[in-house]
Amino acid sequence: MKPSTERDYHRRIARVIEAILTDPGAPHGVESLASVAHLSPFHFHRIYRALTGESIAETVQRLRLAEAAYRLTAATDSVTSIALTVGYDSPQAFARAFRGFAGVSPSEFQARQRDLANPSPATTATGVPGAGIAGTAWPLVELVELAPIGALCLRHHGPIATISQTFRTLLRMLSTGGVSVAMQSRVGICSGDPEQGDGFCYLAGMVPTVPIAPVDGVEAVRIEGGLYSAHRLVGPAALIAPTFQVLFGGWLPQSGYEPDDRPALEIYRGPPSSAAGKQGVTDLLIPIRKP
Repeated sequence: MKPSTERDYHRRIARVIEAILTDPGAPHGVESLASVAHLSPFHFHRIYRALTGESIAETVQRLRLAEAAYRLTAATDSVTSIALTVGYDSPQAFARAFRGFAGVSPSEFQARQRDLANPSPATTATGVPGAGIAGTAWPLVELVELAPIGALCLRHHGPIATISQTFRTLLRMLSTGGVSVAMQSRVGICSGDPEQGDGFCYLAGMVPTVPIAPVDGVEAVRIEGGLYSAHRLVGPAALIAPTFQVLFGGWLPQSGYEPDDRPALEIYRGPPSSAAGKQGVTDLLIPIRKP
């Protein structure tokens, strides 16, 4: 597939994702979403799976449950109300689907988000192994001193729900350029608020194990080192945004630190996966400084 054709198809897929996000509880089907992408329903499902690594039904469920995670984090509606809003016929069906998605029940997820937003500090030393940071500790957040990192990056365009597509494209571009990506780690570099549209910038990056020159279309980026707060998220990538929401809006104001002017980071642990909804381990880092 020509690069220009692939970019056009990705834009069409982004329109499909945006249509689902606009009303996740609607009865989205192949025919209606194919019309959004301006593709034949006969070929749409195959093209969609090839570009995203998942079926239409899997995407719809993932986006519904991601919206539910946002609403559970806000904790302004009941679990039953949230279940109906995102398209489930009963709280029981929603609870089963959400546990399969997040690894915990909706109520357990709400409790976890509350604990993260309202930390109870301890007095022991903290930090990742070798980080050497000591002082106040929190049960779910650590302070880490990060060394500068060099990454090969591709700028993401479109809704955050399609970030996995940008990583897939980056991996393909690096592989085509003769760069071995098997042992490289992935990092997301994000500035601004994803809810603010044009004010949000996201770079999908790969950290090479040895210095290499970027291939065409990929930019070399230096991630500044310094002090970061770090929370390890176990779950699908769709939980990253609501978890950052809690860290910025709950943990940070109570921590005694202020956000620094460096980008926030998502450091993905483990090999890349073609499935956007797959369970994973991601370290979420916020740059901080003493006031």
